[in-house]
Amino acid sequence: METKSKKIVYIADIKTVCILLVFFWHCTLFYEDNVYFAESTGIISPAATFIGNIFNVTLIASFVFCAGFLYTRSLERHNRTMPQSIWERVRRLLFSYYLIGTVWLVPLYTFFDIKAFGRPDNAGYIEGYKCMLLGQFSDHLWFLWMLFWVALFFILLTPLIKRNLMIPLFLITMASALIIDLYLYDFPYFKFSQIAPYLLCYFAGICCYKVREKLEALSVAVKLTIAGILFAGIIAYAVIVPQHFAWFYIARPAGAFFTFFLFMVVSDTKFWKKVSCLRVYSFMRESQLNVYLIHMPLPYLFSRLFRPYIGNIPWLCILCCYILVVLTGILIVKIHDHVVSGTSRLINSGGVDNEK
Repeated sequence: METKSKKIVYIADIKTVCILLVFFWHCTLFYEDNVYFAESTGIISPAATFIGNIFNVTLIASFVFCAGFLYTRSLERHNRTMPQSIWERVRRLLFSYYLIGTVWLVPLYTFFDIKAFGRPDNAGYIEGYKCMLLGQFSDHLWFLWMLFWVALFFILLTPLIKRNLMIPLFLITMASALIIDLYLYDFPYFKFSQIAPYLLCYFAGICCYKVREKLEALSVAVKLTIAGILFAGIIAYAVIVPQHFAWFYIARPAGAFFTFFLFMVVSDTKFWKKVSCLRVYSFMRESQLNVYLIHMPLPYLFSRLFRPYIGNIPWLCILCCYILVVLTGILIVKIHDHVVSGTSRLINSGGVDNEK
């Protein structure tokens, strides 16, 4: 059986850091030049826009890359059937979507009347729930539907992955991505229209796992050089912000490869090993998805709180919001964990007493 090794450490680090930076990205949105973001402060920060453009093609792409990497690893370690693999994604992703959407997303966005993509203006609870159930109003939870469709696509193509038929797999992936992007771009339900570029990121994760030993054997200088070249391409994207859809197929996999090569080096450094020992970081590594699921609408609420006082100082407002979003998200998850743990102990102890 494969033991825990460096490659698993750096994949875990990529996921953790990307989630933490997603929280930061959501705090910069209020100052970005983004016509799709309804709650903009009206104060445009070029730096926030630039950083947002970089995060747009690196963070979620890297997380999907890791999902492809880990799925390929699981094929070597476990003998799950295709229905079992699909059920696991339904349980982890879709159940989470509808649970959080029902008890957290719709109630809070409706109560505070938060303007978000897919949520009609001044929508009530009934309309909000209808849009959430259809996958139209999801805000940050769009990621769950997207990852489900991408994972399902490759689960159905598992025989090609197991036989190392990478060229046919690439051709099918590329053709499917183009068809979705060209003909289903405006499909409004269940975020199916959003998956095209992420198919390539997942595929990249599969390929990197297949050749992981050769990539890990590269020298630090080579890894950093590759990361630097990829980052230069991402910077070019962030500066130019091209609108042609083909750029998304280049920029997002490049962003995923960048974090991959970077963290193969960073995760081995003494400094990062000290960072990974911090309690906050350790907790985020273990509970990253749970904190992600409930972190919205915290940026909206903290931005509204700070805006009258420091709203005209973009980076001060962004940093204050970010710190509170991370700490509040962790606190909520910790409280939830303690409540669930305490309830389980009470139930179990009650069962023992009844037996006596």
